Amino acid sequence: SMLSSALRALGSTLEKAGQAIAGSSREVLSRHREVMALKSHVPSIHKTCFIAPCASVMGNVKLAEKSAVWYGAVVRGDLASVSVGSMSTIADKATISPMGEGAVKIGDRVLVGQGAVVGVATIQDGAVIGMGATIGDGAVVESGAYVAPGSVVASGTVVPKAKLFSGEKVLRDLTPAESSRLAASVESLCFLKLEHAAEVYKDVVEIEQDKSDRKWMEQRSLDYDGSLGLLKSNERAQVW
Repeated sequence: SMLSSALRALGSTLEKAGQAIAGSSREVLSRHREVMALKSHVPSIHKTCFIAPCASVMGNVKLAEKSAVWYGAVVRGDLASVSVGSMSTIADKATISPMGEGAVKIGDRVLVGQGAVVGVATIQDGAVIGMGATIGDGAVVESGAYVAPGSVVASGTVVPKAKLFSGEKVLRDLTPAESSRLAASVESLCFLKLEHAAEVYKDVVEIEQDKSDRKWMEQRSLDYDGSLGLLKSNERAQVW
């Protein structure tokens, strides 16, 4: 009948429209994984560590308690093992990507600065690697030493304990004040990562609640608070 033909035609049209919509809104799966196993090597990461969403930790890597790998940083344990001690920081876009066999050893309370590159090297406790510095294979940066930004520690070089290395050579001893400032910087990053971790690991409900809270705070004024009965003697009081 004419009615059944019309219904079939309408159904066919709706089916084609649905297929077109489904095709245009196809979801693309992100292949990025912050933590990835390679062959038989699975990264060992302490539960108190912070791995930023766009960082990459893969292969034979061990991260001790309270360490952090920040945004865009790469820690590759495919050709050599990598161990990072407690309360150490691999800062934004730093790269630990050994291209030969051996072991990368990074001690406790170490800071590898933004954009720094570390080969198969040893960085001992409390050392600080400045932004954009390069640490070659076989190099050793002893405890408390400071490699200035942009410096190149050539393969096999040893930077002595508590020394300032700048450019391509050791310049002098670090002063007690300088050593204290460097240690304070490392410690401050340990606290800063807690704030980032708290935000990164929020679920959708918490994120939407934060948006609502910020909007409410933007609308507050002395008159608005007064209308809610907030007391001047308790300015931090809030009504939810």
